[in-house]
Amino acid sequence: MKKSSIVFSLLLFVMVALFSCSKWDDYKKYTKDGEILYSGKVDSLKIFSGNQRVRVQGLLPADPKIVKVKVSWNDGKDSIVYNITKGVGIELFEKDIAVSEGVVTFKVQTYDAAGNSSLITSSTGTIYGPKYQSGLNNRSITSAELLTSGTASIVWGSFDSSTGAQGTWVKYTKVDNKTDSLFVPVTQNTTSLPNYKSGTPFMLRTQYLPSATSIDLFYSPWQTAGIKYDITNQYMVNTGPGFIATVASGTGRWRIPQDWIVTDDVKNAGGLGGLDAGSWLPSVALSMEAWDGGMGTIPNGKIYQTINLPAGKYAFMASTGDIGGSASKYLTVAIGSSLPDFNDVASKALVFISPTKNTDNTITFTLSAASQVSLGIQSSMTPNQNFIKVFKVRLYSMP
Repeated sequence: MKKSSIVFSLLLFVMVALFSCSKWDDYKKYTKDGEILYSGKVDSLKIFSGNQRVRVQGLLPADPKIVKVKVSWNDGKDSIVYNITKGVGIELFEKDIAVSEGVVTFKVQTYDAAGNSSLITSSTGTIYGPKYQSGLNNRSITSAELLTSGTASIVWGSFDSSTGAQGTWVKYTKVDNKTDSLFVPVTQNTTSLPNYKSGTPFMLRTQYLPSATSIDLFYSPWQTAGIKYDITNQYMVNTGPGFIATVASGTGRWRIPQDWIVTDDVKNAGGLGGLDAGSWLPSVALSMEAWDGGMGTIPNGKIYQTINLPAGKYAFMASTGDIGGSASKYLTVAIGSSLPDFNDVASKALVFISPTKNTDNTITFTLSAASQVSLGIQSSMTPNQNFIKVFKVRLYSMP
């Protein structure tokens, strides 16, 4: 019995020895070239997006042995190595690197003087460039008008700020011929440009920040925009409110407007007409009226002015009062020295509309070349309570 115990103990000793020898050999297999040493790795790695560049930022550990930092991307095909003079504490590592547009993963390692590297720290960033910039749009303009005060007013269209749009830069010429500029935040719906020089355009471009941490701003292309401004006094006369009558037409209710061409059939109140100075009206009005109380038929009535305009886009506006009766009335613009006859308006007018009472009625037109243009109102009326009243007309240069 004692002999058996001794044999068992010897066998157990041999097995333990063999097992221990195998484990030791495995360890030596991994350390045959010496003990593995690692440099301290970068912590809190961040990639900040930019315009064909990124900013790589991280914390270098308290390892004074670090002498180099390697940043690689594109699966190691591209890399850059920075020499570092490291102190004893934790330090910020921050470098800007030129990189092509796209989504890129960056790997960062540190090295000591013996060439020992740290474990890899990685992070992904988005790089922006020409492709991104080509898709940037300017904020739309609802209206842009030069006011009588000399200030231009721009009303902006709505804009989605989630696109990264921050606002729009505007440049314009002032009355002293100096250029001014201002930044309009995306939250602002109306912008005033003081001392705006009439007849000049303004320029705009919209500013974008792709993400809150982007290091570069981006801009849409510069866009030239026109502005609506009142050119009435440059080309027309006696435009109201408070139209002036010819001296010869007297001071009664029915008069003839000065500086306007009025056809004879409109003068159906004893040789007078075209202007109504009724005391109940808010102001003297351009007028056509055919009434069964003695104001006869107006077969081809016209009240208009003829002017010369350069090429451009324009708007002609008439502020109407009451309009009555079943007869058609037109606000008309035509090329040439007169308005077309009533029956030819549809085929010969440049533009025309049937005006609505008690509103500002506007028609726009474009001249491809300098032209003589006639603008005004016209109608064909029977004496059946037909009338139209216009208290003011305006001509605008349009953007």
